[in-house]
Amino acid sequence: MSAQKRILRVIEPLIYAKPMISMIVLLLMTVGLGVLASQTRIDAGYLKSIPLEHPYMDAFMKYRDDLGGANIILVALMQEEGTIYNEDFLGKLKKVTDEVFFLPGVNRARVQSIFTPNVRYIEVVEGGLSGGNVVPASYEPTEEMFDLVQTNVGKAGVIGRLVSEDERGALVQAQLLDIDPKTGEELDYVEVAHRLEQIRQEYETEGIKVHVIGFAKVVGDIVDASLQVFIFFGITLIMTALLLWGYLGSSKLAAVVLVASVICVVWEFGLLTLAGYGLDPFAILVPFLVLAVSVSHGVQYVNAWVHEMADAGRSNFDASLITFRRLFIPGTTALVTDLAGFLTILLIPIDIIQEMALNAAFGMFAIIITNKVMVPIWLTWVNIRNPQSFKEKQLRRDHLYDGLWRIISYTTRPGVAVPILLACGVLLGWSVWKHDQLQIGSFSEGVPELRPDSRYNQDNAAIVNNFSIGTDQLKVMAETDPEACIRYDVMEEIDRFAWRMQNTAGVQSTVSLGQIAKQVNMGFNEGWLKFKILPRNRYVLSQAITPIPSSTGLLLPDCSVMPVIMFTADHKAETIENIVAAVKKFRDEAENRDTAVNFTLASGNVGVMAATNEVIKDKEIEVLLWVYLVIVILMLLAFRSLAALICIVAPLSLVSLMGYGVMTLAGIGLKVATLPILALAVGIGVDYGVYVYSVFQEGVRDFGLSLQDAYFRTMQKTGKAVVFTGIALGAGVATWLFSDLQFQIDMGILLLFIFTANMIGAILVLPALAYFFMDYPKPEGGYTRLEDIDESQSSAH
Repeated sequence: MSAQKRILRVIEPLIYAKPMISMIVLLLMTVGLGVLASQTRIDAGYLKSIPLEHPYMDAFMKYRDDLGGANIILVALMQEEGTIYNEDFLGKLKKVTDEVFFLPGVNRARVQSIFTPNVRYIEVVEGGLSGGNVVPASYEPTEEMFDLVQTNVGKAGVIGRLVSEDERGALVQAQLLDIDPKTGEELDYVEVAHRLEQIRQEYETEGIKVHVIGFAKVVGDIVDASLQVFIFFGITLIMTALLLWGYLGSSKLAAVVLVASVICVVWEFGLLTLAGYGLDPFAILVPFLVLAVSVSHGVQYVNAWVHEMADAGRSNFDASLITFRRLFIPGTTALVTDLAGFLTILLIPIDIIQEMALNAAFGMFAIIITNKVMVPIWLTWVNIRNPQSFKEKQLRRDHLYDGLWRIISYTTRPGVAVPILLACGVLLGWSVWKHDQLQIGSFSEGVPELRPDSRYNQDNAAIVNNFSIGTDQLKVMAETDPEACIRYDVMEEIDRFAWRMQNTAGVQSTVSLGQIAKQVNMGFNEGWLKFKILPRNRYVLSQAITPIPSSTGLLLPDCSVMPVIMFTADHKAETIENIVAAVKKFRDEAENRDTAVNFTLASGNVGVMAATNEVIKDKEIEVLLWVYLVIVILMLLAFRSLAALICIVAPLSLVSLMGYGVMTLAGIGLKVATLPILALAVGIGVDYGVYVYSVFQEGVRDFGLSLQDAYFRTMQKTGKAVVFTGIALGAGVATWLFSDLQFQIDMGILLLFIFTANMIGAILVLPALAYFFMDYPKPEGGYTRLEDIDESQSSAH
């Protein structure tokens, strides 16, 4: 007895012996998981998006408490006319500073604006030093005070950082902690985002615009737009239902497929909650993929059941049993392949991607249960009111596209197969060429998850254009010996590094301890520009360093670490790569000079992006190789045929490579959101290939049909379901192109291509490959006719 028959002998009684009991158990499980699914929470976290195992992140984690992390928010007030030195503007700025100070999760020691006491000026006056807050504690809205504040802003050197270059705007800068110190729980980024939006609504007037940027605001905007995502989900369900109804000719059968697919998503969310996870905003599209795979399998199963009813005249129970025996092994093999493939994404050491992989794996497990157990039971209970009329209608429907299927069946002939494979060779060459142009990271200047014209990206552009700083920061830790900040050779090396970085393409401005110390030293010398230098005398250097507190984030209390902060013009992948390369080049030069300073990458959000881009670049090929290795092994185990492996996997791998070319043409970078999609969407292609090849092989090997007749029969039975699924799923994701979320638009473009290309690969490229690789000898009595098979099946019934 074959392994497949042994498996079926074990599984069949669980489904068909006592179907009512089995269905009750499944329904109870659905109710329980449904309750858990209703408790699914939005679970956003900054650290989840960070590759903590990357060497850059060692410095990030080591110094983030003392020198600040990368989770920054900026709130900028911009006046349309005139300078900021007036009662209305400064009054609003003070209130906004207080509002930001009391936001949940804010590191209050690092809140900065011209109203905070950690922003000071220092000057030399007759008799010694003078200094104080930029805005005095005794602030009153008078003309004399406005003049004093303007003078102090100039002395403090905060123009470009906390005050705009033209002095028409000012900003409040804050850093967020991952744990809310008040509650001791993970910070609720959505609440923070909503509080920031309330600040905007309260203080933005006709003459003053409020701009808000930061990771928390991005999460909030994505979550707010998730309602739209659910609307698209609903539209997809409705479109799929109508297409299924039209395709299957029965509202009952359409409901079987659709309800089973929705139950899969319920199970997915329930299992996600049961495992202790929430739904990350960047993973909200995974349920669409689960729905798509479920619909694909459901359509195949119901389509085969209809054929058994209409063509062979079987009862609903017998039709379900025969369909189960025919499709359980190939269908489950495809789903197990998907499941194992998704789990290989766990190789990427970024929590958000690993959670996405587990999320998809839960969905695949749910599909195995619902589509391979629940749907077969359900179909045994589906009664057709007028069986004879239904059969006649289905037969007419089956033969409606016979002309098209006959044309497609010519792909098994050499005159058509050879040109198809030559075209595939050209596409393969194009894909390899385009892969070299693939951008790792972001193409856009703003946040790539939101549309370029979104309010957030407009705010980001306004801040970048008016200030020398933004949320895009790269911090390089200058590590040295304790008390080294009074050593000229150390400070001069750090200052040289800051100057080099300041003149690196993509760096908007830099801030370092040496730069501030030079400003202080000039102040000690009556403001003479020639004294804007680092003193060589350690005592004079100490005098210039002492007024700079560690709360500025420019040094540790013992001076063993002095970060250089670079504000980048944007966070495009090429910008980050160029700056990181410049840092490494200088570091190598410093090592050759045998200096006492070690320049360690990296902190700041750009440091995080640099680490993330490098991890994705390193893991991209490895992940796809593991995905395909799993597919190869399982296909060999399932079909025990090299021909099957080539025919199924070759079109699939070509589509994956072409996906990179499509990303390059569409301006989509390879990043945290897109890398898993390329791997997850491989599952659709596996489903198509497995179902097509299994019926194709059956026609050639078991029924003795010629390649062309066997493929014509395949298109009648399962190929048309592949075409329908490709069209239905493509139409569903096409609606995403109208989303407010840019990453959903990007995913829509990718999935639209992958669904369509995998469909074309399965119905055109697979049979062309079969001509060269499928080797079954011609039967002694000649090939069987299709008409003979239909007659024998009917008479057998």
